[in-house]
Amino acid sequence: MSNIIAFEAYSVNDYRYRNLYEGSPSWQLSRFCSALFKSIYPLGNSRLLKMYEVKYNECINTHLLSRFGPSKLNNEHSTLSDPHSNNTRTGSSWIVICLVACGVMTGITVGILLTALIEDKESLPPALFDENIVTDIFARTSSAVVELDVGQPNSSTSGAGSGFFIDTQGHIVTNNHVVRNADRIEVKLHDGRIFQAEKLGHSPADDLAVLKIISDEELVTNALTLANSDDVVPGQMAIAIGSPFRNFNSITVGVVSGRGRAPISALSRPIPDMIQTDAPLNSGNSGGPLLNSYGEVIGVNSAVKTLPYDGFEEFRIGFAVPSNTLLTILPKLLVSAEVRRPWLGISSRPIPNAQRVELGIPEGVAILSVFADSPAHSIGLQPFRSVLGEIQGDVITAVDGRPVSSIDQIVSYFNELNPGDTITLSIYRNLEYVSIEVTLAPWPDA
Repeated sequence: MSNIIAFEAYSVNDYRYRNLYEGSPSWQLSRFCSALFKSIYPLGNSRLLKMYEVKYNECINTHLLSRFGPSKLNNEHSTLSDPHSNNTRTGSSWIVICLVACGVMTGITVGILLTALIEDKESLPPALFDENIVTDIFARTSSAVVELDVGQPNSSTSGAGSGFFIDTQGHIVTNNHVVRNADRIEVKLHDGRIFQAEKLGHSPADDLAVLKIISDEELVTNALTLANSDDVVPGQMAIAIGSPFRNFNSITVGVVSGRGRAPISALSRPIPDMIQTDAPLNSGNSGGPLLNSYGEVIGVNSAVKTLPYDGFEEFRIGFAVPSNTLLTILPKLLVSAEVRRPWLGISSRPIPNAQRVELGIPEGVAILSVFADSPAHSIGLQPFRSVLGEIQGDVITAVDGRPVSSIDQIVSYFNELNPGDTITLSIYRNLEYVSIEVTLAPWPDA
């Protein structure tokens, strides 16, 4: 890089030019620019250096050719290649020419340096996230995130999970599956203090629960703000904070990968409209917050879907219960209420269109299994199967006259209802359509 200065970049053999140029203010400024350039790129960006050198030579060539002309310039170079050779120009003429050229070359040096830096910056791929935003969010929100240690009856081991404060009165949101059937709940705060907590309300179907710290001392805690999850769009930043594998207050960063997902939860019930993220989630993240770039809660981290590869869990997809689901039921959860969604008691599987057309069956929800002591079991619903082209079992084609093609559509409609409501199922069974009424039961606390 030190050789990429005005006349050396043009002709390293032009001794007379170089000797007149070296030591001049322009020469020193050019050397300064080179040193500055190297300090900005200490690791040696070879592509950028090459771009700088090429542009430098192009500009020098353009200037000298316009100043002297190609033929004369070539002739001058042939006579000046030897520093001791005689020539017809006087020393004063050469000094004037070189000083003028030095000034021009210094301007070229600075201009090309800045151009190379700008163009290189524009050519770089954009960063996945602004680390200043992430560090700021962690600094503002991590004190509101807690680690949960949960004891189970008749068990010598304990489970672990995460949660977060939603107010300054000691109320904590977490997943229901983290504290289900717990006989002991310990809450670890960011400052190392440990408190006992009790479960107030829970919603098994939504996998949400609210805890309350048991303490007479004043709690000075931070609280997180719940965002409107309907505003979440794929591609936006997603930040997860929790205690994976009991590593307290760990942060991972990704993006929102999708909306409206319905992964299967307990008792094969999908939770509608879940948020999918590629922010890494692991055991112990359950119950922790999924944040946007403002540090607001857009979801409660709840589930991880793994796809095994060659015997290992290689691919992982994270899901969070949307914050609006929490906002809807939070008033009930805060008053020690149990939120029970209506329950039919089936699991299902999709039928590929090609298979459906081949079998001659309508679009609908094929029943995969029927849970014992469920409403579906009481009315005699049967799993669907095809054996050697013979069709057996049931396909649900509509609920209360609403056509359905997936289990999450059924669940979304059930969320508008209450346990004890009676619905009408349209069933395709034994090559004919039948209508069956059934009364929905409360969702069991699995």
